[in-house]
Amino acid sequence: MQKTQKSTETKYSVKHAVVNYYLLFMFTLFPLFFTQQYANIRHDKYYFFLLLSVVLLITEAVFILSEYKPNLTSKPKWYHTLSVTDWAMLALFLVYTLSTVFSQWPMDSITGNQGRNNGLLLMGIYTAVYFAVSRCFYFMEYVFGALAVGAGLVFFLAIINYFYIDPLGMFVGYAERYVIDFSATIGNKNLLASFICICLPVLMFLFIHAEKKGLKWLYFSSCILGFSALLTADSDSGFLGFFVFLAIALLYYIRKINRLKSLFFLIFSMLAGAKLLRLFSLVMSDHSKGFTAIPSFFIYNTNISFCLIAAAGILTLILFLADKKHPNKILPRPVFYIALSVFILTVCAVLAGIYYYTFVDTTTPLNEVTSYLRFNDKWGTHRGYMWRVSMEEFCKFDIKSLFFGSGPDTLYSVFYPHFSELNALYGDASTNCAHNEYINYLVTTGILGLAAYLTVLVSFIVRAVRTAEKNPLAVICCAGVVCYSIQAFVNIAQPITTPLFILLICIGEGVCRQAKKN
Repeated sequence: MQKTQKSTETKYSVKHAVVNYYLLFMFTLFPLFFTQQYANIRHDKYYFFLLLSVVLLITEAVFILSEYKPNLTSKPKWYHTLSVTDWAMLALFLVYTLSTVFSQWPMDSITGNQGRNNGLLLMGIYTAVYFAVSRCFYFMEYVFGALAVGAGLVFFLAIINYFYIDPLGMFVGYAERYVIDFSATIGNKNLLASFICICLPVLMFLFIHAEKKGLKWLYFSSCILGFSALLTADSDSGFLGFFVFLAIALLYYIRKINRLKSLFFLIFSMLAGAKLLRLFSLVMSDHSKGFTAIPSFFIYNTNISFCLIAAAGILTLILFLADKKHPNKILPRPVFYIALSVFILTVCAVLAGIYYYTFVDTTTPLNEVTSYLRFNDKWGTHRGYMWRVSMEEFCKFDIKSLFFGSGPDTLYSVFYPHFSELNALYGDASTNCAHNEYINYLVTTGILGLAAYLTVLVSFIVRAVRTAEKNPLAVICCAGVVCYSIQAFVNIAQPITTPLFILLICIGEGVCRQAKKN
């Protein structure tokens, strides 16, 4: 990463420094900021992000205007320089605007007050920040060191909170049912899982690519804490996002021995680090919130978990020796195809299992883990019910609403007729989201809104992977975007963690633009 930065021709200026300081605050203060424990945590993060972003945008506008000089020479029009991702972001904002205009609840669509503040206002800030950061980002590694520190502190708080150690007094005055589900300075376990799925993959890839030893071990330490925090978060969305991402990471590095050895060293260290949670639990006389099946598998002394640690350690050693003997060795292409085939067969086996237990064998009792193979209304803490009802309501829309949705973050109103049934079946008085970001985008912003959002994701991922050989920072940012996008199938967008996801797209797009320019 350092060599790539040295080759850039752009001179570091005030406008670059402003963006880096903005990122510094977002990576350190933003995750830790709160005012009234968990009572106001979403609004705390929301207003922090809005205020800091407005300061960034005003400051950048002042500097850019002060530096502006008319160029009389022939120069491409501004719209000729826009990437597919740029156009998709503009399209997404346009759809949000039209969706708000057409909505039955225009004021709620602007603010997102019915839901999680994901209204037109927040999307407007996201879009403006995207263009400011992607145009003015300049790589300085202290920014990512700050991410490691900020995320590491959140990870550490999540771990000790799980054992009822509460140095910030976040649990004071809360009933046990809230204490069990809430951790660190983020919120409930699903929001914590979302935060981990954004930060942990980025830190893992930073460790793999870092050249400075001090920063490399800072990233490493944060990764160990991050995996342990994932286990204590004990969220299905976190496990889905991280373990699928890990499989994708193995595929990405499968032919590069020097990168693969670092990835397996991380896997070995994270698996071994999970065993330290068991020791800590013993020191705390097992006074914890309790571990379910998946974290228990990694934490307790099961034979299979120790076999996994041993296998990861042996593979790490083999790869280290191979890399020492043949530095920078690239394995033949068939190795990738074999690994890809195994991945595809695994996915097909899971899908076949879901089909069988959902449509063929609907009566055989399933345990805590295998129960996810039977999709019904109860699936995923009744996410199945919310998905089904949301899609049924969407199919009732008129043509205009099919394309533009009900209005940004207005699923509460769409779902309102089913609240009594939801309460009778599952004890939830209401819901303001589908607990699936993609269904939520579809219902609230329509087919065009979902299409624009997916175009942002796919186009950025493609650009980042293509740019990775020139600058690995692109795929480092892409790692967090991919992992977040996977967990989003069973999670929600909100101003607590989603701004960090947006910032990774901003930085990654900036890196892609610089690589193309150079």
